Amino acid sequence: MVELLAPAGQLDSGYAAFKYGADAVYLGLTRFSARAEAENFTQDDFEKFVRFAHSISKKVLVAVNTVFFEEEMPELIDTLQIIDSEKADGIIVQDIGTARLVKKYFPNLRLHGSTQMAVHNRQGVETLRDLGFKRVVLARELTLEEIKDICRVPDIEKEVFIHGALCYSYSGLCLFSSVYASRSANRGKCVYPCREAFHINGQTKHIFSMKDLAQNENVLSLEQAGVSALKIEGRKKSPLYVSAVTDYYRSLLNGEKNQKVLKQKQNDICCIFSRPTTDLYLTKKKNFDVVDPDVVGHRGLKIGKVEHFSSYGGKRYICFKTTADIERHDGIQIDLPKMSKPFGFSAQDIRIGGKQVFEVKAKSAVEIALPEKSPFIPVGAVVYLASSGAVKRTYPLEKPEKIITGNIKASILVSIQQDCVSAQEGKRRVCIRGSFSSAKSLDAMQKAVCEAFSKTGNTPVILENLKVENQNGLFVPLSVLNDLRRQLYRKICDEYYSDLISLKNVKKQEILNNEKPVFQTLPERGCSYHIKTDDAGLVKLFLQKKEPVDEFVFELNCRENIDQFLDMPKTKIRFSLPAVARKDEVGQLMQKAKMLYDAGFKKFEIANVWGLQFLKDKKVDMGFDWPIYVANSSAARAVLDTGASYFVVSPETPDPTDLFAAFPFQAQALIYRDLPLFVSETCPYAALNARCLHCSGMREEVITSKYGEFLSVMKNCRHFLLAKNPVDKKQEMLKRKARLLRIEFIHRKESIAKRLDIFHRLIY
Repeated sequence: MVELLAPAGQLDSGYAAFKYGADAVYLGLTRFSARAEAENFTQDDFEKFVRFAHSISKKVLVAVNTVFFEEEMPELIDTLQIIDSEKADGIIVQDIGTARLVKKYFPNLRLHGSTQMAVHNRQGVETLRDLGFKRVVLARELTLEEIKDICRVPDIEKEVFIHGALCYSYSGLCLFSSVYASRSANRGKCVYPCREAFHINGQTKHIFSMKDLAQNENVLSLEQAGVSALKIEGRKKSPLYVSAVTDYYRSLLNGEKNQKVLKQKQNDICCIFSRPTTDLYLTKKKNFDVVDPDVVGHRGLKIGKVEHFSSYGGKRYICFKTTADIERHDGIQIDLPKMSKPFGFSAQDIRIGGKQVFEVKAKSAVEIALPEKSPFIPVGAVVYLASSGAVKRTYPLEKPEKIITGNIKASILVSIQQDCVSAQEGKRRVCIRGSFSSAKSLDAMQKAVCEAFSKTGNTPVILENLKVENQNGLFVPLSVLNDLRRQLYRKICDEYYSDLISLKNVKKQEILNNEKPVFQTLPERGCSYHIKTDDAGLVKLFLQKKEPVDEFVFELNCRENIDQFLDMPKTKIRFSLPAVARKDEVGQLMQKAKMLYDAGFKKFEIANVWGLQFLKDKKVDMGFDWPIYVANSSAARAVLDTGASYFVVSPETPDPTDLFAAFPFQAQALIYRDLPLFVSETCPYAALNARCLHCSGMREEVITSKYGEFLSVMKNCRHFLLAKNPVDKKQEMLKRKARLLRIEFIHRKESIAKRLDIFHRLIY
C-alpha cells in the first residue's frame, strides 16, 4: 500500500498528521533543514515524537536537506548522531557530502534523495540507487508517464509531492534568493522572490508565482503507477492545515466515493490556507494554467460576489448570497481591482434582513459590516471565507494521553533490611537508612514496591523487571519508596547520559579527525583557464586564434549537430550533459554523447546525478559542474570517489579558500559567470497568455522587479532567468588561491567578438 507522508513543522503538526491518517511524517531539527524558518523540532521534542510514532507503528523521516559549509561539520555530526540514536526511519538529504557522511559513519540510517537534488529521469534514480539511496523524492515537474517509467526502476522507492506550494524553478536549481537577498534556498532560507511582481511587456504581473499543487483524485493513478509514498508539502503550515489536508487524502486513498464528503473536505482546506490549484504537468506536459499572475497569498473559499451595499447605525455592509455557513469572527477576504492581495477583515457584525445574528447558513442573503476606512469595493467583487470557526472545530487537536518516552531499559532489585532499604540496577545502587518494622501484609508491601517503581514519570527509564527481597517481612513507608525510586532513576539517567555523551563526543572527534582537510603547499605557478559555452562558433574561433584556453566545455543539447566537433582536438574539448534532461531528451543526449565517445572524445562533465548513469561503464575523464553542489570537503571527496577528476566549487560557498588549498588540482573556481537564477519548465509568456506563443522555443528580453533588471531567456522551451550582467569574481578567486579558473559564456545571446574581448580582459 502506498505511504501517505505528511509534514510536521512542529510537534503538534506531527500529532495531527498521525491522528488524521498519515502513515509517516517528515520533519526537520533546528539546523540543516530546507525549512529553516519553520518552528522545527528540538532534540527533546524529536526524541519524544519518534518514540511515540514507533509505539503506534508509524514512521518518522528527517530532512537534513541543505548544503552545509565546512565550519558547520561539527554541528552536522551532532544532528546526525541525534537522528541515528533515535533510529529514525529515513534521512532526506541534498548535499552529496552529507550523504557520504551518513553512509560512512551512520550506515543504519536509510538515505532518501531530496527533491532538492532535482532528480527527474530514470537515469538519475538508477544513479542514486547505485549510490546506496533507498528512496528518491522526484522533481515536481514530471508527467504521469515519466513517473510510470521511473517506477520501473527496481530496488529504490519513489516519492512524489501531491499537495502544497510549488516553486517556479526546479527545486535545488534556484539561486535567486541567494544572489539577491543573501538567503539561499539551498540553505533553507528562501525569501520567495518568485512571488514578487515583475514588469514584462508593459504589464506588472506575478509571472513566476505558481498556483498550489493539488493532485486530488490523481493520487489513485500515482498509486497504480507504483509510487511508494505520496507527500504533502507544508512544514511552515499550521497543525490545522496538516489535519485537513491529511484527512482529505486519507479519504481518497481509503476509497471514499461520496463526492459531497470530498468536496466539503476540499472546502475546509480552502478556508485554512489555499491559493488557486493546479495538477502542474502530471496529466499534460504543456499546461499553461499553472501561474497565478494577479494575486498572491491565501485566498480562502469563494462564497459569493458583492451584490449591493447597505448601512445600519453609520456602518457600511456588503450584501451577497453566501454558498457556505458563516459565523461571527470568521475571516472574510475580498478581491480588489488592481490589487495583488485581497482585503481581509473579521466578520464581527453579521445580519440577515437587518437583524444581527451569530451565524448564517449557506444559501442565505447575508450582510457583513465592513471595518472603518475600508478601501473601495466594487459591486461584483469576489468574497472569500478565509478562516472558519466551524472548520477549526471539525479538526480538533488531541495530544496523545500517554507518550512512551523511555529508552533506558532497567532491571531493578529492591532489598529491604531492618536498618536499610536499597535499590540496585546493574552497578548503580542507592540506599536509604531507617528502622523498619514488620509489615501487616507481605502482599500489600510487594504491591507497594511495584507501584512505586513503575512510576517512571518523565524519565526515559523503562522498567523491564523488578525483584523484591524482603526475607524478614518488613514494612517500608511509601514516601521512602518514592524517594528511593527518584534517587535511583536520577542516578541511572545521569550515568546513562554521561556515558552516551562521552561516546558521542569520542565518535564525533573521530569523524572530525578523519574528515579534516589536508592542505597542500604548492609552488606558485600560473592559472589554468577553462571556458564553458553553448556556442560552437566560439569554440572554433578560440581554437583558430590559439587563445590560451586549457579546455573548452561544451554543453550538449538535442538540436546540436555534433559533426562540427569531429575535427576539433580531442584533448581540448569536453562535453557537458545538462542539469535537466527529461525523458524525451535524455535518450537523444546520450546518443550524441555516445557518438562523440566512439569518435574518440573521452572528456565529459555532468551537472546532475543522471549523467553518472551514462558514464559509469566508460573510461572517461569526468568532471562535476556546480549544480551538483560542492561547498565542503566531504562533498569534494564524494565527487572524487566517483572517479571524477575535478569539480566546480558551488557559487554559494562563502569562503572556498580551504577547498582550493585541499584540492588545488580538482577545485575549479567560477570567475565569470551567468548563473541561472531560475531553471524552469514553466513558460511565463504562455502562462500570461494562457497559450503557447510559438516563439520557436527561443526568446530573450529584459524584465524588472524590485530587485532590479533581469534577462529572461527561453531556450528550447525551457526558461532561464539571468541577472542583467554576468558576475566577475576573478580577483576574489585569485585572492583565495584558486588555480583552475572557469569562465562561462552560456544562455545569453552575445556576439563572439564581444566574448573574445571579455576573455582578453579577464586573462590579461
